[in-house]
Amino acid sequence: MRDAGGAVVGVSMRTMPYPPHTVWVPALPDDAARLLARAALDRATLAGEPALTSANGPLPAVRAYTDEVLRATGGTVDEGRPDRLWEATRIIPPDPAPPGRPRLATADDLPLVEAWFGVFHAEADAQAGRPPAPDPPAVQGAARMVADGEVWLWEVDGEVVQLTGVKPPSFGVARIGPVYTPPRHRGHGYARALVAHAAQDVLDAGHRVCLYTDRDNPVSNRTYAAIGFEPVLDQMALTVQPAVAAVPAPTERNS
Repeated sequence: MRDAGGAVVGVSMRTMPYPPHTVWVPALPDDAARLLARAALDRATLAGEPALTSANGPLPAVRAYTDEVLRATGGTVDEGRPDRLWEATRIIPPDPAPPGRPRLATADDLPLVEAWFGVFHAEADAQAGRPPAPDPPAVQGAARMVADGEVWLWEVDGEVVQLTGVKPPSFGVARIGPVYTPPRHRGHGYARALVAHAAQDVLDAGHRVCLYTDRDNPVSNRTYAAIGFEPVLDQMALTVQPAVAAVPAPTERNS
């Protein structure tokens, strides 16, 4: 988006390759967010694509975006998980460290990695005090992540007790996630130790490192703050469920 003088004042993007193709809305003034919504709706109409009715970003701008979508389509708004973006510029490893050691996952670990990916979202909802989502988003690409060296494991006496994923750097920033510890292994500091190790590995490679948390999950927020992550931005995902036009009842005809 450009101002009256032609200078760029905001950049929006849509990277989600599957429905609802959520649009990232930056911290825009309300009128600019509404203009963005109208432009997104117009573009989808011209291209014959589904309307871009889902937005993620700072709540005031996202609310203005979805209000404009509602004005055009009708319907209702569903709120997603309240997220917090964190970044670490220095890592504070836990002292003392828990027993065990970090290692990269191998192909032999793939069944375990896939199983833990499968329960990650439901158990994160439980930690945040919410019922599990009826159709939780999948953590995609376990096999690819393992093959590409993007999954770290914490191992104690030959048993894997924690998993931490690290997405490859994009424009110099790597994102950590998912981070999962099975219930029976929680409370021992494994997640803190492995996230600290993985984050330091990213920083040592010359990249920035970030992660997202659920703002309603006190455990994860405390964990990352303790090892040096600092909050950057609070955001929310809102999705418009367009109104469904009523279908007229068939009229009876005399035979």
